[in-house]
Amino acid sequence: MSRNFLATIALAALVSIIAGSGAGYFAAKHVSSPTNGSNANNMTEETVRSAILTNPEIIEEAFYALQSKRKAEADAAASIALAQSQDALYNVKLDPTLGVNEAPFVVVEFFDYNCGYCKVASEWMKKALAENPGKMKVIMKDFPVLEGRSEGSRESSEAAWAARLQGQDKYEAFHFALMDTRGGFDSARIDDIADSAGLDVARMRADMKANAPAFEALIQSNFALARQLGIDGTPAFITGSNLISGADTNRLQSLLETAIFEAG
Repeated sequence: MSRNFLATIALAALVSIIAGSGAGYFAAKHVSSPTNGSNANNMTEETVRSAILTNPEIIEEAFYALQSKRKAEADAAASIALAQSQDALYNVKLDPTLGVNEAPFVVVEFFDYNCGYCKVASEWMKKALAENPGKMKVIMKDFPVLEGRSEGSRESSEAAWAARLQGQDKYEAFHFALMDTRGGFDSARIDDIADSAGLDVARMRADMKANAPAFEALIQSNFALARQLGIDGTPAFITGSNLISGADTNRLQSLLETAIFEAG
């Protein structure tokens, strides 16, 4: 397929888009104002096409303008979704937590134990918790989005969720042990990691079985919340009005330091 043919297709698609939704923008910038009183938004497709051929640089401007518009719309939608999701983010008692309840910096993490970038972020989190005792609270949103692609995403989440019943310290040790492990998780490997982290493995398995319906409901709720917030991958962090996609540990560190400073 020739480059000129592809360019023609792209041009036709762009003309269609512009004629349908952006003609006013191009009329204002690149086409003389109509003298017959008609509105610029009623420009014909041929007029827009002629403007593009005369000023081809507006193709680039169109994509930048569309990108900026879409980002503004996404940001506005995310802000509304965050405002409407405060209870679901911060007040679900069944969510495991790290750190302390009364902390100046509170962050929510959507994570999957098989996610490589979650493991990168985990290294920062472990260090930040150790270096800032009493200053952080992390609300853990189990989000095994890699289930079916990586072995044991859901089972490792369920095991860690059950482990919290043996104490905050046991959950924290098991959580970071899972995050420090590379590769997938079969049942035997999960049990070995739990044992190494100091858990009663038999009790963990019993708690997983007894609380399976509650865990299923929690996972369904987390997936619904993620959809509402536009989260489709891991890790994703929320603190205040900030939604951070990916392991942006520099930004997380900056927000942590700001929160601690403002708290005095």
